[in-house]
Amino acid sequence: MNTSQACFIATTLSMSVFSANAKINLTDDISLSGFGSTSITKSNNATALYVNREITDETCYDCDTTFGLQGDIRFTNNFNASVQVVKRPQDEWSSPVLEWAYLGYNVSDLNLKVGRLRLPLFLSSEYYYVGQAYTSARPPQEVYNSILGITSYDGISGTWDIEVNDESYLTITPYVGIESNSEVNIGALLYDFNVEKTIGLHTELSGFDYRIMFNYAHFKYAVDVTTPLGTQQYPADNINIYTIGAEYSFDQLVLTSEVLIDTMHFNWYTSLAYNMDKFTPYVTYAESHHSQKNNSLLVGVRYDLTTTVSLNAEWKYTDANNGSNGELISNPADGDTDAQLYSLMVNFIF
Repeated sequence: MNTSQACFIATTLSMSVFSANAKINLTDDISLSGFGSTSITKSNNATALYVNREITDETCYDCDTTFGLQGDIRFTNNFNASVQVVKRPQDEWSSPVLEWAYLGYNVSDLNLKVGRLRLPLFLSSEYYYVGQAYTSARPPQEVYNSILGITSYDGISGTWDIEVNDESYLTITPYVGIESNSEVNIGALLYDFNVEKTIGLHTELSGFDYRIMFNYAHFKYAVDVTTPLGTQQYPADNINIYTIGAEYSFDQLVLTSEVLIDTMHFNWYTSLAYNMDKFTPYVTYAESHHSQKNNSLLVGVRYDLTTTVSLNAEWKYTDANNGSNGELISNPADGDTDAQLYSLMVNFIF
C-alpha cells in the first residue's frame, strides 16, 4: 500500500481526522482549529432543493457556506473541555450556533462528557460540518437531512473503549439529553421543536480498514408550526430512530452504506469511492421511502489540492416517486418533481 492510499483510508475511517490533523497549538494544553466550505451550485428546478440550503435554478454562491472554530483545553491528563461554534449554511454570519460545548473526563477505558454534545446518529456525525473530512461535497442528504439539520443535544454521554483483539475496537456510548429547543425553516414554514427527552445508544466496531456502526435514539418532542396565517401547536409525541452504517476499504476502493429507519422514513444510500493519488472519483445511489419517496444518483470527483484544502465537482439527478416532493422542500408549481443539481465545492481546515 502506498502513502496516498494509507492517508486516504485513515482519513475516511477515522472519527478524529479533523482534530488530529488540523489544529494550532496556542500552548501545550490549548489548541484552536477551524474549518469551512463554500460552493457554486445550481439546479434545473425552480423549486428549492434541501432543507437549510434551498438550492434553486438560480446560481447560488452561499447555499453551502459553512465556517467553524473549535477550541480544546486539556486541564489534566484526564480532564478536558471543547467548544465548537459553527456558521451553518442556514445561518447568517452574525448569528452562528454553539454546536458543542462540553467537559470531558477520562478514567480507565471510560470517557464521560457533559454539556452540549453532537448527536451520534451517523458515520460522519462527529465531523458533520467539516467538509474536508468526507469524500463528497455534502453527506448524502436522503439520510443526513432526514432529521432536518438537528445535530446536537444537551446532556451527558459515556463511552467505553473495548479492545476486541489486536486489530479491532468496540466503542459503546449510551447518552441522555435534557430539554432543548431547535428551529427549522422549511420554505415559508417555521418549525419550533421542543425536545423534552433524548435517550440513545451508539455502538461502533472498527479496525484498520472497516467501521460498523449502530445507533438507537428515542426522542419525546412537541412542535409548533408557524405559517403566514399563524401558529399551530401540536401535542407531544415520541419517535424512535434506528441508524446502521458500514464502511469498508479494499485498498484504494472504499464502500460506504447507511440506513435510517423511523415511523416516517426508510432511507438509505450506498457509495463507492476510488482513490488515485490526489483524485478520488465517487458515485452514490440513494433512496427515500414512506413520507418522502425519492431516488437519486450522484457522480463526483474530489481533488486534494493539499492535505488541508480540497475541491469537489458533482452532478446529481434526483427523482421523486409517486408524485411526492422528494428532496424538494415544497410542492412544485409546475409539477416537476425531478431535478439535476450541479455543485463546485471548496473545503478547508486549519
